[in-house]
This record gives sequence, C-alpha cells and structure tokens, in this order.
Amino acid sequence: MTAEPYGKKNPFPAPVLGVRPLTAPGSAKETIHAEFSLEGSGLEYVTGDALGVIPCNDPALADALIAALGLNPDAAVPTPEGDSKPLREALISNYDITTVNKGILTKWNTFANCPYLAEIIEDKEKLNNFCWGRDLLDLAGMNHKPNFGSEEAFVGILKKLMPRLYSIASSPTAHPGQVHLCVGAVRYTAFDRQRGGVCSTFMADRMPQGSTARVFIHSNKNFRLPENSALPIIMVGPGTGIAPFRAFWEERIATGATGPNWLFFGNPHQATDGCYTDELDTLVSEGKLKLSVAWSRDQAEKVYVQHLMEREGAELWAWLEKGACFYVCGDASRMAKDVEQALLDIISRYGHKTADEAAAYLAAMKTDKRYQRDVY
Repeated sequence: MTAEPYGKKNPFPAPVLGVRPLTAPGSAKETIHAEFSLEGSGLEYVTGDALGVIPCNDPALADALIAALGLNPDAAVPTPEGDSKPLREALISNYDITTVNKGILTKWNTFANCPYLAEIIEDKEKLNNFCWGRDLLDLAGMNHKPNFGSEEAFVGILKKLMPRLYSIASSPTAHPGQVHLCVGAVRYTAFDRQRGGVCSTFMADRMPQGSTARVFIHSNKNFRLPENSALPIIMVGPGTGIAPFRAFWEERIATGATGPNWLFFGNPHQATDGCYTDELDTLVSEGKLKLSVAWSRDQAEKVYVQHLMEREGAELWAWLEKGACFYVCGDASRMAKDVEQALLDIISRYGHKTADEAAAYLAAMKTDKRYQRDVY
C-alpha cells in the first residue's frame, strides 16, 4: 500500500531548524523568524505560497482545564483524525480548547445547564462580548460546572485544532529543502490571565530546535513574481507583511533577475521594531533594493507606508510606467485600503488622469497581474 503523500490531509512533521527574534526586547510588535526542514517530504513551493502550520496548545492550559473539570488526563479518547490518544495529549495536539463561540457554548451548556449561559447564547451582543478573550478554562471556572460523565463525552463537544496559514518568507532557490516564516507573536491579557495566539506562541515559545511541527504547503497562485524578471517590482509590506517580500527579493537575487526592487516597510519604532534589518542594509548598500521605511511612532505625526508612497509619488509613477508590478501584503481592514487609495491618487496626479481614468488604469494592472494583494 502506497503511503499518502504529505499535504493538508497528511501534514509533514517538519524538523525545526531554529527560531530567532527579529524585533528587539521590549517591542510591542514581537516578531520571530522560524526555519523548518522539508528534506524528504516531497513538498515543494513557489515564492508567494503560504505554509499551513498545525499548532499545539499550551500544555499548561490543557493541564489546568483537565484539573478544573476533574477529568483523567490518561483516559483514552478518540481524536478527529480517527485514532485514540490519552486525553492530555489529545487536548494539546488535536482539539481546539481556546475558541469560545455560540456553537461550543451551546454544547457546553447541555452539560452545565447554566441559566446565565442560556441567556447569553440567545443574545447576539451579549454573546459577542462574552466570547471575546475567553477560552474553555474560563468556562470551567464558572459556578455551574458541567458534568460530562466521561472524557470521551467532553472531547465530543470540541472542534478540531485547525491549521494557521502564514506567508512563506523564503525562496526555495536560495534555501533548498527549507521553508522560513516571519510571524508576529500575539500576546494579551484578558480577565486577569496572560494569553496568546495559539500558533504564534507555539512557534515563539514551544518549538525548540530539533522538535517538529506539522506543516503543509498552501498554493497562492494569485501572488506571484512576474514571469519577465526584467520588470521592476514594488512591494508594500509593513509589519509581518514583509514576509513574502523576503522570499521575493531572495528569489530575484538567486535567479539573477535584472529588474529593480523597491520595498515599503513600516513599524512603530526604529529602535525595537526592525525586521531583517541586516539583510536590508546589505541589499541597499549593494544597490539591489530601494528601501522606504515608515517608523510610525518616532515623530509627533504618525507616518505610514501610504504617506511614503505619496512623498515618492513621482518616482513610483515612473516605475509603474516602466511596467512595474505592485504588491501589497498585510492588514486588509485598513492598511491595504489606504495603500490602494494612495496608489489611485498617485496614478491620478502624476499620470494626469481623472478619478475614473485612474480606476481604469488600476483595473488594467489587476487584469495584467501587475497589482496583487496578499491581505488578511
């Protein structure tokens, strides 16, 4: 019987080659660089693709939850993958124990019979307010304790621990057999407890060199370098939005691309929040990259990447007229919208176009795959 190839349904246990901080201690934008080996996996990727990572929950959270519910950590329970594991191992590796929503509250309350939860479940506003920042340990600490009766009944209400997708931050040409990520570690306090993003803190805190992480490649065919390597590229990636652009500049250099490269990067403070600073300094000094950086909090007036675009509008327009491909990666809710508006304003101002004509120019860029976004 042929073994199933590695992929989303059969993640590869990738050896961890190393994890290092990119930002300095004290940064409010804590960012790490993680490297994995893909040797022997058969997995291949192209710059612009994403890596799916299936995290492990914090063992301390799993232990506290088991204790709060009075369950046996060694009791065998089924997993979503169809096998059987001790409860503790399953809660760490297989089940979501941090997401609280209407579905989990409804199932939980069939065992808890809590009037307060029953009221919340039926009120959308109260439900949203209640769920924010809470996990299953918070539910286990409420006055109405659920009586699951068995460990198997408890995991029966849980959802599968889902993968997280991260833009790949490496070129397969520059790093054969490896894949790299640039990840922002999410940490916050809610209801007097320190908490964190499941996957980002897994990689930052609980993924030592030599351990493994379950990964697969997620193709992103709508975020690709131009086939003509002589074309200029403009990359806008503040914060961890820089991730795919590290892959882009590595690939362009490794393959001898002749087109110029321009990166717009931004973060709050230059002293603590730089990413790949040494690499960028080297590329700039060698004439391989034009770099525009917005340190948004280092002056009285906040400066973001779109403001730098506007300041460099004449040159940016000249690059576009030479056929430059324009890429954006990062926050979809505000940054990407602001960058698109700045781009339209530049096209209108320096291209001497009406608003409708500028919109048509941008639409043509999209059609020609010269305007691509990887936003989330």
